[in-house]
Amino acid sequence: MNEQFSIASKVAVITGAGGVLGGSIAKCFTEQDAKVVAVDIRQEQLDKRVEELKAYGEDVIGIVGNVLDIASLEK
Repeated sequence: MNEQFSIASKVAVITGAGGVLGGSIAKCFTEQDAKVVAVDIRQEQLDKRVEELKAYGEDVIGIVGNVLDIASLEK
């Protein structure tokens, strides 16, 4: 990737990361050495995705929450 547009060491918060589209985006970002915060409302899918993503980079965390419900993110 062109260094001008590098996302290496940047933090990316990806909502819906347990799903197909969000998971694919999270994978691409992880492969580019971004620090990924994966957010999803489904604990089981999120846990699976985080484990998959850690194969591409260690800077991945998962947060269960609903971005439409601020109280769920403040926990």
